[in-house]
Amino acid sequence: MSRSAPIAAFAIAALFGCNAAAQVPSPEDQLPNWALKKWLAVAKIEGLRISTRVDPFARRGDFDGDGRSDVALLVARRSTGKEGIAILLRRDGPPIVVGAGKPFGNGGDDFSWLDFWRVGDRDALRRGGYAPSVRLKADGLVVAKESSASALVYLHRGRPIWQQQGD
Repeated sequence: MSRSAPIAAFAIAALFGCNAAAQVPSPEDQLPNWALKKWLAVAKIEGLRISTRVDPFARRGDFDGDGRSDVALLVARRSTGKEGIAILLRRDGPPIVVGAGKPFGNGGDDFSWLDFWRVGDRDALRRGGYAPSVRLKADGLVVAKESSASALVYLHRGRPIWQQQGD
């Protein structure tokens, strides 16, 4: 082995990092400061952790219609592993947790079935499979199991609503 090979290997390791996993920020490090503060409070009180099982583990949207971005996180209860969603609202008030051991709509108390989610835009007309159509006054969340059921989760007067979209 030539004398320059170890130097080249060191240079490559320094450039790209010896441990790529150490360079990936934690989920908490990826939250804006206001959301991190709210997250740490609800995580402690409710015994939750962020679940990174689904990518992305966080979604941004204006879920309460106040014109400012809020954050929704995929979470799991530490004691049971049951998954759900925590909606961190930018305005004052506690985060809203659905699932994660708390029954919610047809999603039940464990959203481990969820393998896809996205933001449903404000003003979109959402036709429910079994419920009347709704025009969103704020962003909502479409939660789904690929090639199976989906639902719309949205806030109405500060309360979470489940609207089944299909089976």
